[in-house]
Amino acid sequence: MYNIPFDKIDKTEFLTNYWQKAPCLFKGAFANPPNALSADELAGLSLEEDVESRLIINSDKKWTVEHGPFEASRFQRLPENNWTLLVQSVDHWHSAVRQLLTHFAFIPRWRYDDIMISFATDGGGVGPHADNYDVFLLQSQGERRWRVGTKGQTGCKPGGDAQSNDGMCLLGEFSASIDYLMQPGDMLYIPPDTPHWGVSVGESIGYSVGYRTMQAHQLLALLTEQASENNCFNQFFADAYRSSVNHSNHLDHQMIEWAQLELRKLADKPDQIARLLSQQLSLSKLDVALEVEGDTLQDNSDMIQEITKHSSIKLEEQVCVNWIRMKNKILLNIEGERFEFEAKDENAISKLASYQTIPINLFNCNLINYPDELFDFPDVLTNLIDRGYIKLVREK
Repeated sequence: MYNIPFDKIDKTEFLTNYWQKAPCLFKGAFANPPNALSADELAGLSLEEDVESRLIINSDKKWTVEHGPFEASRFQRLPENNWTLLVQSVDHWHSAVRQLLTHFAFIPRWRYDDIMISFATDGGGVGPHADNYDVFLLQSQGERRWRVGTKGQTGCKPGGDAQSNDGMCLLGEFSASIDYLMQPGDMLYIPPDTPHWGVSVGESIGYSVGYRTMQAHQLLALLTEQASENNCFNQFFADAYRSSVNHSNHLDHQMIEWAQLELRKLADKPDQIARLLSQQLSLSKLDVALEVEGDTLQDNSDMIQEITKHSSIKLEEQVCVNWIRMKNKILLNIEGERFEFEAKDENAISKLASYQTIPINLFNCNLINYPDELFDFPDVLTNLIDRGYIKLVREK
């Protein structure tokens, strides 16, 4: 447990002792907890076609789930207590919510999923459950009592007290290692496979910062798609070895060995795997709009004309990014697009991909020696500005 502001905790200590290992309570993590949306505004967001939302109603310990988008009249017909509204990916729609991510910059962005906001009436919650991802639960308004078990303490098994509800597995009773009434500014960290159960005391609003990444079958699907485009994986199984009759349809061990060999060939391409992973993990959960707030893409070409060797640039905070070093190149991946830089730009890319404001001359751009001192601006940076991924930070 920590009893100091979240930004002041020893992040290395937290990662070593808690991350993916054990739940952790942060008392008074945020002196000014986020309060970007009211309950009415959150309900309004759930009316939108493109917004993922759910209503969970608890009646006699039976939970029912409804999926949005909702009609405004649905909220007028809800009971007074025992229900909660969940809205996913609110960070995609509200930049003020997205700012919360700056407090979690010590975890790589490619592990990040989204920020969900929940409004609950008295007694509302989603029931006792365990997730397959990491989550920080931040209390914004009101109070919620959270009971948290230990990692791996219980699983979702058929029978017993567990019940399956629309893909969400609700657990039976579990022994709580944390039992705490969360106040605004308090926060919990819950690792995967850890039972937890939050119940609202009065009306409350909470923020959930979730982290998950791809599963093994998704990686195999990526590799398979890539292999289908590579001629070296278009070979058919050959059984020229066959010299005896097989009436029983017994599967030859040579077929198994051929399959193993082909899979090893696929796995024995680290550069290809690195490229695929970095590209896939640079995709946001939702498509990112490429318009910069206050500017349009048409304005970006004019922005380039303003840049001098004294200018500073910054990556747009709503985009997902990662980078890898591959031989003598730096591959910067933003929203599934790949941009190549020279190895000498590694320091600049590292800072840019951390959403820092950096001076343009960190890219070792040259000033063309003409009377008007034209700036030799790299084409790849021009492309990034054209795409709306980076912006010029103008001096105030």
